[in-house]
Amino acid sequence: MDSVYTTTITDEARRRGISVTVIDPSVPIFSLSHKGSCVRCYRSLTDRVGAVTFHLTQNKHLAASFLRGHGFPVPAHQLYTNMSDAYRFLDRYRSIVVKPCSQWGARGVSTHISDSYELRLAVRKARRYEKSVLLEECVSGTDQRLIFIDYRFVAALQRTPAFISGNGSDTLRSLIQKKNAETRKIDPVNTIPLDRETLRCLKLAGHTYDSVPLNGRHIQVRFTSNYHTGGSVKDISTLVSSDLKALAEKIVLDAQLPVTGVDFLVDEKSGKAYIIELAPDLAISPRSGKIVAQRFLDYLFPETRQT
Repeated sequence: MDSVYTTTITDEARRRGISVTVIDPSVPIFSLSHKGSCVRCYRSLTDRVGAVTFHLTQNKHLAASFLRGHGFPVPAHQLYTNMSDAYRFLDRYRSIVVKPCSQWGARGVSTHISDSYELRLAVRKARRYEKSVLLEECVSGTDQRLIFIDYRFVAALQRTPAFISGNGSDTLRSLIQKKNAETRKIDPVNTIPLDRETLRCLKLAGHTYDSVPLNGRHIQVRFTSNYHTGGSVKDISTLVSSDLKALAEKIVLDAQLPVTGVDFLVDEKSGKAYIIELAPDLAISPRSGKIVAQRFLDYLFPETRQT
């Protein structure tokens, strides 16, 4: 409950005179009350979203099937059933993503899987988190999240994979550890894991943890751009294309999600975009967090809106 992703909402609520009741301090579940109206929240998810709608859109396999069925562009995908079918899916698309269906923050995710050995390990890794695993075509592009409150566009964020800058003397392992020590002072969740997925990313570029990059050379150390694995976030609300906003707006209306983040991978040259995830319970990022929290509370308690 003390995370900035929750306190961004609760601090603004208290400032408006909205009462905050913490249901369990170990998880981000709380109630907001004002003049006889009460709304329960899990981060930005509220009890105004039906359980079936949440399950449909939060589960990556179900969400992708729903989106494809409504004509929206999503990567090719299939639910993991057995290794033989998984091998055939890999043969068809050459490079794939393996991920648990209902996790967040890149937990259990392996990307750029291109051989059967890595595929077996990726499935095993994903199934540590849950039995339901999604296989997905690996597509490229910049990671952009468009945030909607009350079905209206509020903000857009661009997320970039974690990287380090060489100094000509330290190993990649040491540079990652030093960067983590610096970012933990600001936000302890923004950390680059020293795990096999980081090592795979380094190896693909011809490095190991013991490599010493040249001074000033930038080295990407993760495939995914999640903030929880050391990625960076910047506000692109004034830069995001009108076509992408229109597409995202249609998605949230069809999905009946008044509050959500729509995640895209966008090819900057062609403009082609794939929807890779819906986030009906998005954690409000420090980037654009204040305006998102304000619009969130305007939606829940319009009588507290500040003019």
